[in-house]
Amino acid sequence: MDEPEELSARAGYAAWAPIYDDDGNPLTALEAPALRGWFGPIAGRRALDLGCGTGRHTLALSEAGASVCGLDESPEMMDRARARLAGRPVEWARHRLPDPLPFADSTFDLVVLGLVAEHVEDLAGVLFEAARVARPGARCLLSALHPDRTAQGQRARFIDPETGLRRHIRTIHRTIPEYLAIAEGAGWSLVEERTLVVPPEMAETLPRALPYIGLALGWAACWRKASSDAHS
Repeated sequence: MDEPEELSARAGYAAWAPIYDDDGNPLTALEAPALRGWFGPIAGRRALDLGCGTGRHTLALSEAGASVCGLDESPEMMDRARARLAGRPVEWARHRLPDPLPFADSTFDLVVLGLVAEHVEDLAGVLFEAARVARPGARCLLSALHPDRTAQGQRARFIDPETGLRRHIRTIHRTIPEYLAIAEGAGWSLVEERTLVVPPEMAETLPRALPYIGLALGWAACWRKASSDAHS
């Protein structure tokens, strides 16, 4: 049964935090390897995980040898991230997107936005800021619920552990051309974009994947910072 109230991203991820890493979400299972395949040689370089949540990508970046900063609006999600990465030299900061980022220009070699963009109204502002704090040649990786799904009204959702009801989080629909145009306008040059389709075998270990077999569930893109200051 669905709870009729749609949650804000802040309230939704606060409620989702205790089970986020263990609820068998096929979308995170698809997008994690897609983004990590674009990390490149990141050892000894600086990486920014925007909307780091429970630290899924933060941990992968740290394990790859990067110096990582994780930012998120949700203290509940960040508590999980801090526990997961306890003992690792990660910088943490609570930050609400699309507020200006608390970093100097040309600070990072890689910026990651994993399943964040569909919750941000001013995505152009976020990607402008990401380009500002990125060094020349830096990359930006972004993943999102696929536009085919959001076009049909699907939103980020989870089963509330307290009520047993399915809760929906406000999710913004954008087409792939809209994502690409926003990024280009912010000074990012496309390297590769990819549709993430659910394979049949995924349902064997993640039952929630069953309704999506053969369908586009996620979308991911990799950009490189343009050599000129197109974002200024």
